[in-house]
Amino acid sequence: MSADLHDIAAEWFARSRGADWSAAEAERMEAWLAADPRHRASYDDVAEAWAASREIAASPAVRGLRGEALAAFRRPKRRRMPAWLQLAAAVLAFVVLGAGVLTATRFTSPTPDVQVYRTDVGERATVTLADGSQATLNTASALAVEYTPTRRGLRLISGEAWFDVAKNPSRPFVVTAGAHTVTATGTSFDVRLGTDRLAVAVSEGRVVVAAADETPLTAVTAGQQAQVGGGRVTLSSGGPLAGDWRGGRLQFEAVTLAQAVAEMNRYRRTPIVLDDPGVGALRVSGVFEAGEDSGFLDALPLTHPVRVTPSAQAVHLAWRGAKKNPSGP
Repeated sequence: MSADLHDIAAEWFARSRGADWSAAEAERMEAWLAADPRHRASYDDVAEAWAASREIAASPAVRGLRGEALAAFRRPKRRRMPAWLQLAAAVLAFVVLGAGVLTATRFTSPTPDVQVYRTDVGERATVTLADGSQATLNTASALAVEYTPTRRGLRLISGEAWFDVAKNPSRPFVVTAGAHTVTATGTSFDVRLGTDRLAVAVSEGRVVVAAADETPLTAVTAGQQAQVGGGRVTLSSGGPLAGDWRGGRLQFEAVTLAQAVAEMNRYRRTPIVLDDPGVGALRVSGVFEAGEDSGFLDALPLTHPVRVTPSAQAVHLAWRGAKKNPSGP
């Protein structure tokens, strides 16, 4: 099975588990799977590898080995770890890389220089790359690493990632995201790939955003953010650091409730739904934890005239005193 076919299957699998997955995307994937039996076989291989790694990491046996291995490592150095436990620790280290204490799943393609890392909804993970750079994946994200001797190539398949780049001017660090590239030699920056636009924010150093044909579009320096979409690039400065999500926090400064809900939903399996469009125009400020138990829904009725109504499929927001949603409890 070719490496290219495996990579495409891994990309479809990662995208299908992302928060931005749509019905149109699902139809495109089904068409690709139906086009050739090898496509389905490659996709099934990726899905089985992901499921197997998660199952192994969560099994009582592996958890038990992990506890014993960690306990043995904490013992005084004069006490030698038994040989069987050394082996168990080595096997466990491999499983942790595959299934993830940090819940990052890594698919290694038949080409040894290409790896795909991914996170599920609500998960974050940090990966240390071969050159010492680090990539931190946000919720529902997938990243392919394609290093060569002359170029540190990465491809953001979906979602968002923060990069702390080891300095090496002779070997550029190039992140491909959709139809654009972001190039750096040593810096810290965030890249977020949306359905119709790309967002880049830089906290240290400088990056160059270019089109797919390598035509430079703009340079983004420390403290700046770039929004790329519809053939236009918009630069801005100030506002919360794009990487605040790395600590599990989301900061809103007078954004609309619709914007806040869209951001919150990236980290939730049970979405928040605005039953009344007018509610979305309310303004929200504050710092909240990302995820299902963020405190966002608890705080909202205390400061805004809204009612929160949970149902089996979603959490509904409506004007306080308005008629309850028929699908609610």
